[in-house]
Amino acid sequence: MPIIGLLKAKTYRDSVALMVLSSALSETAGVVQASAMMGTPANLEIMHATGLLTPDCARAGPNDLCIGLEVSDAAFAASVLAEAERLLAAAGGSAGGAGVGGSTARQPRTLRSAARARADANLALISVPGEYAALEARAALAAGLHVFLFSDNVSLADEVALKQEAAELGLLVMGPDCGTAIVGEAPLGFANAVRRGPIGVVGSSGTGLQEITSQIHRLGGGVSHAIGTGGRDLYGAVGGRTFLAAIDALAVDPATQVLVGIAKPGDAAVERAVLDRLAATGKPSVVYFLGGADAAAATSRSVTLAVDLEHAARCAVALANGEPPPPPPDPDEAEGVARQIVMGLLPKQRAVRGLFAGGTLAQEAASAVSRALGVASLADGASRAGEVLKIGPHGILDLGDDAYTRGRPHPLIDPRLRNAELTAEAARDEVGLILLDVILGTGSHADPAGALTPAVLDARAMAQARGASLEILASLCGTEDDAQGYGRQRALLEDAGVRVVRSSSLAAAVAGRVAALLAEVEG
Repeated sequence: MPIIGLLKAKTYRDSVALMVLSSALSETAGVVQASAMMGTPANLEIMHATGLLTPDCARAGPNDLCIGLEVSDAAFAASVLAEAERLLAAAGGSAGGAGVGGSTARQPRTLRSAARARADANLALISVPGEYAALEARAALAAGLHVFLFSDNVSLADEVALKQEAAELGLLVMGPDCGTAIVGEAPLGFANAVRRGPIGVVGSSGTGLQEITSQIHRLGGGVSHAIGTGGRDLYGAVGGRTFLAAIDALAVDPATQVLVGIAKPGDAAVERAVLDRLAATGKPSVVYFLGGADAAAATSRSVTLAVDLEHAARCAVALANGEPPPPPPDPDEAEGVARQIVMGLLPKQRAVRGLFAGGTLAQEAASAVSRALGVASLADGASRAGEVLKIGPHGILDLGDDAYTRGRPHPLIDPRLRNAELTAEAARDEVGLILLDVILGTGSHADPAGALTPAVLDARAMAQARGASLEILASLCGTEDDAQGYGRQRALLEDAGVRVVRSSSLAAAVAGRVAALLAEVEG
């Protein structure tokens, strides 16, 4: 099929804007695949590998914007390029880098000039290709700004150095690869519309932070600040510098009365330091470590240890209301739903599969399934890229893994990859349950449930055609105040036959029990 391209010299868009542009172009009539990227050497290699690098774009430099398009017929070329120009202009100006909304007003072209133009600013959001991100972050710190570092592909050594420098200056570096934060009422990256309130959250987990803040909102509570740290912050080399500094900041924040910490697996000594710091605040605190935690260490420090994301949110809301933390969730609820699911399956349907956009939510489900099966490891054989669980017939895939987002939009923005995986799984006789997450909020697809339902209907029809009933179980991360609307998105999924539960934690528990029940039947 024909490959066409568009090169915009000295035109910059950040990675989120480029992902949105790529997704919009992908949905244009006649387009087979699309990629919009800045012309860094690494990005040009990706475009070459995906077959979308045209000779013009091959000459691009890091300050040039490249769009590569595969079209189904050459007759579409002119209209598709015109649409690319239109979308690019609508997203923030035409060639030459005119301002936001197409304004021709002079815009700052460097971080330093932006800081001079906005002397009242105290935070810089940096979203540039990874090889330049550390340099810009250092410039922001030098200007006295906290840093939200959305960029990935920043070395661990640079992360350590940046966070050390920030600590010396009394500033925070959130990231790198920090996908979400809510500072005051300002959402940064992917974030949800949540009520203001007394609960402060610190997290090294992006979608985990989104799930907890959304749950707090839906439980009637509110959030003072939600501070992302980047997924490596609790590594031994980094030492939890941002996590600990964020706890210190929330400890002296009069608007924060309860603290919540959520962390991906990290160094045991750093996790103990987090518990010590939470205890030292003197404020009621809750912590959830995805890799498990030392319960005795938490208890000795009077820190409430949650067993999953939903439990962490419930504990925080209870503490904010002056009530004792609730007990862990009743396993009978998940058991009941799981038995309903298993009763509708054929004997050959013995596999649980998960297709996730959120990495933490995928890990939460993987842990639940492995625990339910009594298996310590998350893999009993070779697994494909992004597969966070591979035990027997069961598998859980994180489609937000770098292997699937290199050169293409994240599945939070573009549903096509997951839709294709969904119909592929539905074609397999052994699959009985497919587990999904649907994430709302800023940065996410404008209608994620609507974009997913055609594939859901196709998948269910495929199963029905061979006399089987395919169960699809989903959780929604978001609130009614998100632009997509929690209730509207839930209704779309349920109308398509999806079983929707109230949290990612309950969905994970149900999937685990389904896997265990299927193993009992088989055994």
